[in-house]
Amino acid sequence: MTHYTIYDQDTAIAPADLVFSGLEQMVGFVPNVFAVLGGTPNVLSAFAEMNQQFMQGKLDPIEREVVQLAVSVQNGCAYCVAGHTAFAHQAKMGASEISALREGKRLADPRLQALRKFAEILAKRKGTDCSTALEAFLAAGFTKEQVQDVVLGVTVKMFSNMTSNMLNIPLDPAFASYQWEVPTTVTNAYAA
Repeated sequence: MTHYTIYDQDTAIAPADLVFSGLEQMVGFVPNVFAVLGGTPNVLSAFAEMNQQFMQGKLDPIEREVVQLAVSVQNGCAYCVAGHTAFAHQAKMGASEISALREGKRLADPRLQALRKFAEILAKRKGTDCSTALEAFLAAGFTKEQVQDVVLGVTVKMFSNMTSNMLNIPLDPAFASYQWEVPTTVTNAYAA
């Protein structure tokens, strides 16, 4: 496998260092999924901006983490599942909800389950044949505007899942206690 550099403030190509500074202020460090993009400031800036816009949408912090964990599990992204488990804890998501998301099990809260299912279906089917999940999402009390927030969240996660899976990005120390192994059902699906 080709080696990819994990950049830092000193090695990142300007203006990536400015994005890194913002991440350090917001998160406390630069997660490796961002740090690996330090050599391509345009891509890093686009990824950071998409994340920022997703955070400013109409989904609350727990709902955003439902989207991000659901898609990351769907895509078998060990790095992103670990990272978003940490962020879900910070958002005060319950331990049972986090476990259910990580294990691909049904959420007890029907509203969050409708959100989770909608995000998974979008990621899996790329927006096609998702009317049943969309209707369930809206029936659960979400708005038509929040549909696009979920689409943005899925898009953000698809980018980071592909990047993380392709480059096999090492887990940050802050995420190490939330390590996740891709279930064999997911890895077997990729073998075909």
